[in-house]
Amino acid sequence: MSAAEHGPDDVLTVRGLRMEAGPPGSPVPLLDGVDLRVGRGETVGLVGESGSGKSLTARAALGLFPAGARVSGAVTAAGTEVIGADRAALRGLRRHRVSMVFQDPRAAVNPVRRVGDHLTEALRARGVPRREARDRALDLLERVGIRDPRTAVRRFPHEFSGGMLQRVVIAGALSTGPDLILADEPTTALDVTTQAEVIALLDSLRRERGTGMLFVTHDLDLAAAICDRVHVMYAGRIVEETTGAELLSAPAHPYTRALVAASPSLHGDRGAPVPVAGRPRSLAEAPSGCSFRDRCPAADDACAAAVPAVRRHGGAAVACLRPAAVAL
Repeated sequence: MSAAEHGPDDVLTVRGLRMEAGPPGSPVPLLDGVDLRVGRGETVGLVGESGSGKSLTARAALGLFPAGARVSGAVTAAGTEVIGADRAALRGLRRHRVSMVFQDPRAAVNPVRRVGDHLTEALRARGVPRREARDRALDLLERVGIRDPRTAVRRFPHEFSGGMLQRVVIAGALSTGPDLILADEPTTALDVTTQAEVIALLDSLRRERGTGMLFVTHDLDLAAAICDRVHVMYAGRIVEETTGAELLSAPAHPYTRALVAASPSLHGDRGAPVPVAGRPRSLAEAPSGCSFRDRCPAADDACAAAVPAVRRHGGAAVACLRPAAVAL
């Protein structure tokens, strides 16, 4: 099934998502024709350099569009068509069906409210009695590895380390039993040991509850390790969709291959990192045709004619005229 198709178990489907900002007379394009899907119980990765559009795509699942942005296409999250949805529908989606774990846990909680209030707020909004909501919060804190939950619910966010607070945020994201979790680089601000613990926790809870997860990261090794499928983004477009197993061993798009070559390996199975030539492009400043052509060693005049259509290459779907032209 391609990313644009919709399956009965999909908890997120994005089809032809386009986004632009600025005045209508001189629009600034942000996303161009993004297609992806996440099935129930599936982890789908979204990788690429900073500014490629990863976070914009993830936030679109909650209707969190930049102020004044013009959006077209279709985004269906947990059965709700997001684009054009009214405030009540979006509020229900965010409270009950889709949760987000942000990169910085301290930006995701109110610093002057106790952790217990953060965890029970969504439950209380659903009409759950106060005592039941508190008991559920205690259970969630215990499940995410917080010692002495009864003391923890009375603490303020500044009393937790970054790793422990991220666990609290994950507990809050799970409190309503969501169909979909959007994890936007949830480990970037954490030390390596805590990163591994948080990733293991997210993956365990995802498997246990059958929750779909869209995992945004710039770490290819991490994406390959935990994701069933991975979408590679460049300049506001998906340039490759592949399996987690083949992301590192058989990258199809020249950009993906360049990212793999630039990534250090902890296992010593790759050579010394080689920086990607040139600099990252936004969609607004990308060249005509293939956005990556000014950084690609195999580009020629044909690459400037039009944006390459997605085609199959081995086990991947890739937007490239000649995906076999550049080897690692």
